[in-house]
Amino acid sequence: MLYDNDLLIVPRERVVKDALIVDRPYTRKRKASEIANDYFSMNYETAGAEGLAVARIVDSSAPKFEFPKRRQNGTKVLSFVTRPEVEMLVIHAEGAYRDWENATRRDRQLKPNEFCKQRLGLGKIKEKDFLEEYWGNGEKLVKAIKAHAETSKRKSGEFLLVDLLK
Repeated sequence: MLYDNDLLIVPRERVVKDALIVDRPYTRKRKASEIANDYFSMNYETAGAEGLAVARIVDSSAPKFEFPKRRQNGTKVLSFVTRPEVEMLVIHAEGAYRDWENATRRDRQLKPNEFCKQRLGLGKIKEKDFLEEYWGNGEKLVKAIKAHAETSKRKSGEFLLVDLLK
């Protein structure tokens, strides 16, 4: 959605596409060695580029992610955290963040997906069709990401989705 609507700081022409599925701007591979094998045999030098950066979007502070030393070639790995869960973006988009805070004070075990299902009536929140329809052209998503960043506690040196936006 963000990529399709050109809402990211990385110009579309600089995004490396998936090695297997044409025009997919991400890979489902999770192991650094597999990513290195599939992508590091190509030359990515273009005018103005300073090397390859891998942006990982993870839902928690992930363990260290390093490419094999012989394959690194100065590649930077940047992890963008969606903590606590992507459902928080829906909570912000629905203007329900205060309700969420109140609900979690009463029930510390309440998870964002449960809140969305029980309080917002959004049970199909992780389904592709729902997500595409809900976020539309991306403007709603950008607003939700920015609102979430304002309420998130960022760890030192940590990147959030908001850091990927134009």
